[in-house]
Amino acid sequence: MPAFLRKFSVLASFGGLLVILLDPFGLTSATDAASARLLNQLLANDYDEGARQRIAVILIDDDYLRQRDSHWPLPYAEQSKLFRQLLAYRPAAVMVDLMYSYDHSQGRSNDSSQLLSNVFERYRAAAIPLYLASTGTAQVRVLPEFAAASRPALVSWSGYQDHYPLAAETPEGWMDTAAFALYRAYCSRHACVPLPETPAQAGAQPPIALQWGRGPAKEQRQVSDISQCPAEHGAWRQALDQLLQAVFWRITAPAETLCPYHLTITASTLATTVPEERALLRELLADRLVLVGAAIASAEDLTLSPVHGQLPGVYAHAMALDNLIQYGLDYFSAPPEVLDTEIDVLDLFEMAFVLFVLWSESRHMGARSRPPVTLPLCAVAVLFSLSWLLYALHITPVNILGLLLLTGLLLPGQQEDQPPRNLWR
Repeated sequence: MPAFLRKFSVLASFGGLLVILLDPFGLTSATDAASARLLNQLLANDYDEGARQRIAVILIDDDYLRQRDSHWPLPYAEQSKLFRQLLAYRPAAVMVDLMYSYDHSQGRSNDSSQLLSNVFERYRAAAIPLYLASTGTAQVRVLPEFAAASRPALVSWSGYQDHYPLAAETPEGWMDTAAFALYRAYCSRHACVPLPETPAQAGAQPPIALQWGRGPAKEQRQVSDISQCPAEHGAWRQALDQLLQAVFWRITAPAETLCPYHLTITASTLATTVPEERALLRELLADRLVLVGAAIASAEDLTLSPVHGQLPGVYAHAMALDNLIQYGLDYFSAPPEVLDTEIDVLDLFEMAFVLFVLWSESRHMGARSRPPVTLPLCAVAVLFSLSWLLYALHITPVNILGLLLLTGLLLPGQQEDQPPRNLWR
């Protein structure tokens, strides 16, 4: 091998290790996120639907405002009607992903916050837990008349990247997040493993690496038109389509927009007075954990799903709750960090993997009996096997894409020049 190629190989090797360790310009983080997103998309085809049967989303949308000739924020008089209608269907618990920090009825003679407060008091009288969105700050605190009949649920936090914590520390102290607050209500009526007793103890647990499901609930067609939802194929066909879309995304048609995973009932549907439709809603909502959110064009609150793209923010809380019901406290999480740094144990494995690849290739350098593709194929097999093992252990996957790129970069430089064969012998 020429000297300059040997030097390049050594530099590439050290460069690869430094990329893993130091993550310059976010290169490792980018490929790590892409690996997690791809595997999440593939595994969503086989996500268990059991927990979905216990969750429903009520969505206030622009159609509802137009039908009521109303505006946003929705007047308290309109909200009181909406929550009275929901109460009639006897949900197990309700989380409202709307902010109630300012009384926007002031100056309006036909509206009053007391109207909604009276309805919230009915939830408390009916022993139905009611949670209102909170940011955990004194400046944006829930109005006292609403706080008296409800419990706070944290809906915003920082420092967890795209993971979902069970609780987070706020200027007002530790507070349960929306999904974990609802999960506590769920566990008060169902058998669960012992939960952390306080929000501070819950905050000591690792955050959830959300696993998303794919395809609308089978009950969705009973309450809305799902003809615009893409047709669902078999799991293998879906996985192949997603893999091809991920690889050839620049030259293929954009992926179809998927319908939300959880049963979604619009506020307009909830307001029906048709007896048959009300009976259906009672069957669908009774004893469910219900999350109320908004999809208003002028006041967007969006979350990014690796499977669905952008969705109203309430669906992130619904999916985190689904993960908790599905897995309990054995949910998917990131591997533990090393010595209170940003480096985790999988980063150390990735470094060891690169060193092993380099050592193996240098050891077998010049062995004509060994096909040159053996080591790359073995490396790929090890990465995918490890990813499936981590999936079984509910740990976020290894950075497959980044390691494959590094392996492809390092291995060609390690090949030793072979003398040309005499084809005439």
